[in-house]
Amino acid sequence: MKQLSLLSGKMEKTMTHDELVSRAKKWLKNTFHCRVVLSELVAYTMSGETPDAIGWINGRSILVECKATKNDFKADEKKRSRLNGMPALGDWRFYLTPPGLIVKPKDGWGLYEVHGRRIIYISGEKYTNCGQSPFESDKGSEIAMLVSALARMSITRKSCSKSSLY
Repeated sequence: MKQLSLLSGKMEKTMTHDELVSRAKKWLKNTFHCRVVLSELVAYTMSGETPDAIGWINGRSILVECKATKNDFKADEKKRSRLNGMPALGDWRFYLTPPGLIVKPKDGWGLYEVHGRRIIYISGEKYTNCGQSPFESDKGSEIAMLVSALARMSITRKSCSKSSLY
């Protein structure tokens, strides 16, 4: 299925959720220079979240929720971690969508869209590495995710008995 891009004026293929997640991982790694990026990792956390993509840089976390449809976006608002006062992942929180899916993100969130090979800022919060982040993330849940990822790595590595993760 194709849709008209408002920025380029060209017809673009509608992206699937998996394609958006793949782009989000690369975006966190290449644009934000996150040293660690996890995607769709299911781990036991207090927040109960399974982020589409999350990365860490300089002690801060950047959460990216990928929304391919309006129904997906509406379902996100019902998550326990989206209720005010509930623990949640991400010092910075962004939506990544195809063009024109969301007009205005929730307070504190940023909205970015995929236009061809580019990811473009649309509205809301914009990341800055020197300013105050809009949220204080649930660091306990983030650490639980990282520990879960490390445990899975050490189980699957054949040489883990002689080496350590650095």
